[in-house]
Amino acid sequence: MLNIIDLFSGAGGLTEGFRLNNSFNIICHIEKDKEACSSLVLRNIYYYLRQNNDLSVYYDYISGIISKEILYSYVPKNIIHSVINEEINHDTLPLIFKYINSSLDGKKLDGIIGGPPCQAYSMIGRVNNKAKKMTDERIYLYKYYLNFLEEYKPKFFIFENVKGLLSFKDISGDFLLPKIINEFDQVGYEVSCKIINANDYGVAQSRERLFLVGHRKDLKLKHSFFDYLTSYMEEAPTLKELFEDLPKLQAGETSNKYCRKIFSNYISKYIRNEKDILLQHIARPHNKNDLKIYKLVVEAKKQGKNLKYNNIPKNLQTHSNKSSFLDRYKALDYNSICHTVVAHIAKDGHYYIHPDIDQNRSITVREAARIQGFPDNFVFEHSRSAAFKQIGNAVPPILSHKIAQAILDFIYCEKS
Repeated sequence: MLNIIDLFSGAGGLTEGFRLNNSFNIICHIEKDKEACSSLVLRNIYYYLRQNNDLSVYYDYISGIISKEILYSYVPKNIIHSVINEEINHDTLPLIFKYINSSLDGKKLDGIIGGPPCQAYSMIGRVNNKAKKMTDERIYLYKYYLNFLEEYKPKFFIFENVKGLLSFKDISGDFLLPKIINEFDQVGYEVSCKIINANDYGVAQSRERLFLVGHRKDLKLKHSFFDYLTSYMEEAPTLKELFEDLPKLQAGETSNKYCRKIFSNYISKYIRNEKDILLQHIARPHNKNDLKIYKLVVEAKKQGKNLKYNNIPKNLQTHSNKSSFLDRYKALDYNSICHTVVAHIAKDGHYYIHPDIDQNRSITVREAARIQGFPDNFVFEHSRSAAFKQIGNAVPPILSHKIAQAILDFIYCEKS
């Protein structure tokens, strides 16, 4: 098995794809967000119990039958402690290295996956963030990645971030990405990079992200990693197929019962099996004004139009800004895929209005999770808002599973 660690883990979307392949052993996750760490621990427990054929305990917990304390009592402490709830910085590195070394127990670390927070590089808010460049430490979080590479010299690494990194300039006014690649080169890694759209790999979402994949220079590999990844391309389902077994809800309602059995190959392959129970199908409450706008937006979407804010009836306009952010309300299309799910969905659902006008609401936590490629047995801990944030920040697990498979193809195909 290949030993790997996950840096800046979030709720574990990137890890999830690697867990599905028995060729990888996850040594630890490192994440500063406490709520995301709770979800990571719960997922660790899920896989431990599944391996030991005792998922009944897991289902008892997520159904509210037993407490978290009782659930934790069923698993070894290392399952819980392998999620390190720390910010990665100079002060915490010694502690993190000590844990990893203890867990490896003399074995080699084969890979590092993850990606530092992307807000600093994002195109969204770039003008406002320009003034913060001199003090924004997030810009240089990638340097901690270098610390891990220098310490462990793994065979490979995967570094994921927003495509805005391609055009981002540092405080010197130079493009940052070439500098990052050069620094990876200096510590012994050959790097290739590419913008990947999750939609091309079976995810019902147009989500473009930049992936940097590096391998140690002493490994003489035949092809680029991305040559192997391309072989795993897959057509994504429409939202109608993705949602077809979920019960209808009105704003503010919750339902934990599927409305039909599985009959979609996609749903049975990636989303759920007959033993799974429906959880977190929770619809936000909305005020009457927004519900009126939602109906108008969905009606326009059915006619192939995205209704701009300045075109809705004036008596429904409550925002003073009518010259920018005019697409602040956006409906999904049953016969297509979703636009990119981002962490802002934790604030409101206006950008993710359900395509069924009779339901008249924004999407639920479970619908957002499915769009992001999470299986229904993946439960996000804490509040509804925390769950939305974790989902919006994640790498789609369906994509990450294919990345994991391509990594195996890649590193085991050395030149003869």
